[in-house]
Amino acid sequence: MRISILLLLAAGLLLLLLLQTTHALGSDSFLKRLETAQCALQVSVGRIPGTAMPPEWAASGAKLGFLLEMEFCPEPCADYQIMTKERLLGTRSKKAVEVLNDPSFVSAKGTEQIVVRTQGAYGVELQDLAARQYGVRFFLDFPEGAMRNDVELPAERIYFISTAWIADQPSMDRARQRQEELTQKLQDMDDEMVQIEEQSTGVLAKAMGLRQSAKLWEKRDQLQAQLEQLEQTYPLQGQLQLVEGPNDLLFAKEGVIAVKRMRGAMGTREQYHWVGTFAYDEFFEDEDDEQV
Repeated sequence: MRISILLLLAAGLLLLLLLQTTHALGSDSFLKRLETAQCALQVSVGRIPGTAMPPEWAASGAKLGFLLEMEFCPEPCADYQIMTKERLLGTRSKKAVEVLNDPSFVSAKGTEQIVVRTQGAYGVELQDLAARQYGVRFFLDFPEGAMRNDVELPAERIYFISTAWIADQPSMDRARQRQEELTQKLQDMDDEMVQIEEQSTGVLAKAMGLRQSAKLWEKRDQLQAQLEQLEQTYPLQGQLQLVEGPNDLLFAKEGVIAVKRMRGAMGTREQYHWVGTFAYDEFFEDEDDEQV
């Protein structure tokens, strides 16, 4: 009995190590493709559905928008506290992200500059191995924040959270085929439920029809959940907007920006409150590299 328990524990530990290794190798592969990439982001600060910010924050629906240009640097982040404490960026190495422009926005006062520290950090984490899906997260510090009407960019660290993929054509082909199959099954079920309703004329027939429809609805909900999960995991065109990055990377065009709040009795539980969205506008080449 004791030997069996030890074998189970050993097998569980081996599986955990294999999963950690797979996630680490997957993250490293994505990071190498992303290194030195430069991009332009359209940032929109303001209230969005699902935020946990106070009700009065950006209640008017106004937005504070600005352009942010940045580079994903190959060098690791030098700040030890960032390396150890910023768990949102993943468990692997955190690398430096550098701001390339001086962001600004237009208010009633005219054009106002936004102070941002030139260097932050980024990291990636494997989310789905089969889909080659990754969470891409980075942060920048805005020491003075910004204000437009009742919309405030908090004067603190702002986290950018998005999703990306390594393009894999065979995997995408399988996902599209599965998407078509699920969509067809859902359509067939809808047709069958309409037919049952049309044929249920008597009291007994209606009772039987309701029972059949209830079973079909249950199966339909399961298939719909599978379809939604598939479309959230794979970058299927038509379901979300995509932006092509360097080295066969694909990015969901829109992500969210957030602030971190500590909760729990000991103040150790991290929560991220959304304060707006951002969109990848484009990825571009370093002008110095083009001139070489």
